[in-house]
Amino acid sequence: MIPWRVKSFFSENFPLGYHLLVNLRNQHKSEEYWDNAFDQSWQSGNRDWPTKNRLIKALTSPTDRILDVGSGTGSLLRYLKENGYAHLEGLDISKRAVEVLGKHGITMHHAVLPDLPLFDQQYDVVIASQVLEHIIRRQKFLSSLQKILKPSGSLIIFVPDNCLGPIDEPSHVVKFNKNSLMKELSTCFHSVFIESMKDDNFEIPILFAYAQNNTQRYTHDELVNILSQVTHQRRADNSI
Repeated sequence: MIPWRVKSFFSENFPLGYHLLVNLRNQHKSEEYWDNAFDQSWQSGNRDWPTKNRLIKALTSPTDRILDVGSGTGSLLRYLKENGYAHLEGLDISKRAVEVLGKHGITMHHAVLPDLPLFDQQYDVVIASQVLEHIIRRQKFLSSLQKILKPSGSLIIFVPDNCLGPIDEPSHVVKFNKNSLMKELSTCFHSVFIESMKDDNFEIPILFAYAQNNTQRYTHDELVNILSQVTHQRRADNSI
């Protein structure tokens, strides 16, 4: 048996290698695996991120054409739909997710990332929440996201903040901090804002990134203010 200290060292310093090694037998990229994950999450209802939902609502408009990549149980899309958003689409590796959310009136696409079988310059906003840490070919993925966005479009990203490496979540291939995420996103996007936050339902810190394509929709100060208002709303609601 390999000591935990040795496992931790390789997970921290060679995350991709550790991920590939521990997944030799357990295939976390198979559609069957993600179908099962969808069924479990759908039944338990434990994949709601209320703070993220409010933040995305504050950053978008009901008239925007929005794509949620790696939509999972579709909790975000269903939240936006309930709030009057009319042009919502999701994309997931799980055919079960595509089928179930399609029955809930959401346009769904099936794909295995990093491939995105979609036309260029379609979307006002693309969301990838808790997805990027699962992707090996991240630059190909981010380049594809940039292409499907309109020139005035924006990308909203959420990843764990310096936690949940492959030793904790075997399907993860990298652990991000603010600097490494900025470096990753800045190769494809004109303007990138990144800040740490927490969600009502989860203790882990997460990084929120807002990456703008060729046209600036929000300034840095405006994004700071929006994030502050959303998190302040959380504290106010909890004090009632």
